[in-house]
Amino acid sequence: MAYSSTIPTLPLDLLEEILYRTPAESLVRAKWTCKEWNGLINKKRFIYEHLRRSPERFLRVDQTVQVLDLVNRTRSDSPIPDELQPSLSNIIAMVHCDGLMLCIWSDKECYMFHNLALWNPLTRHFNVVEPRLSRESQRFLINDHFGIGYDVNKPRGDYKILMFSASHYGQAVVEIYECMSKSWRTLDDSKVNWEVYTSRQSASRNGVSVMGNMYWLVKKKTRNYILCFDFSVETFKEICFFRDLPYDNNYLGCFEGDKLSLLQQNEDQPSPIEVWVSSKLADGNVSFTRYFSVASPDLPALRFFTYWGYPAHCIIAKHKRIVTWYDRVSVGLILCEIDEGGVSNQFVTPQHYWDDCVIGTFFCGYVYKPSLVPLP
Repeated sequence: MAYSSTIPTLPLDLLEEILYRTPAESLVRAKWTCKEWNGLINKKRFIYEHLRRSPERFLRVDQTVQVLDLVNRTRSDSPIPDELQPSLSNIIAMVHCDGLMLCIWSDKECYMFHNLALWNPLTRHFNVVEPRLSRESQRFLINDHFGIGYDVNKPRGDYKILMFSASHYGQAVVEIYECMSKSWRTLDDSKVNWEVYTSRQSASRNGVSVMGNMYWLVKKKTRNYILCFDFSVETFKEICFFRDLPYDNNYLGCFEGDKLSLLQQNEDQPSPIEVWVSSKLADGNVSFTRYFSVASPDLPALRFFTYWGYPAHCIIAKHKRIVTWYDRVSVGLILCEIDEGGVSNQFVTPQHYWDDCVIGTFFCGYVYKPSLVPLP
């Protein structure tokens, strides 16, 4: 009783500091402790500051929604949204932004048609995004690509979803979905003549959302670029050119909150692994430099077969280290660290396969931050 009667009498700044250090999962329960806590935890300022301070985790959808704490190496499981239940093996991609996941999955009946939704795994809210009724098919199609972000010049929380579809002739359809008004609009005079790497469960298909903008690895004729969509000015930008990409698997990610990382590995010959990082995205002239590489005979192939789901990974700048969570049939889901010295701290987590088959390998891992950001 002393605990419950003492905590609410703390100075507000001290109480805030304690709650900032509290995991988001605990805040969901804590906000019902009293009106003062509920009011504080629901404030937009508090929600986004707590998000900024929160460490990254890994998320994976199999027979449950699995969130892996990278520090404590503990995993929590929660139910899968009802809307995803019939089509678990057809999940195409997810994009993370502020604790929200933009989910793209194909119809159970026809892989040519896709579905779109915005999901907060922590609060378990799930909103399906319907396509524009004026579209000829009135469906999202296999060649449609998606991203999520926001205008950095406006109050945080006014999220937008991008949909673009390119053809080999350079003609494109580019549309923006305003999450607050739940309405689509077409961008005028928009042309897209890039080819986004689009093999099933491609590591590059997802793209990555960083500081309100979307980034993809794309090919234009024979050249490779990092393509950006700036949600503030609603335009595409080619921000960086790669002369060649000699590796089979290229994993684009966020690095230190304001940069990009690119992890590269050959599928058949897993050694070496190379990690490249960009300069600050806000600086304008973005360039990549090789951060470090690992050459060791014990390096695992993070994606053992092309049709398998790609691994979750993040780059730890302080120690030049890769933390990854990847799949091995008959072994389990393996969490390990990889640095210039090789592989260390391996830890096997259980996997949930349907009927002991390998369908679970189709499910990808994603970097994720649990947050109290409400669905718009």
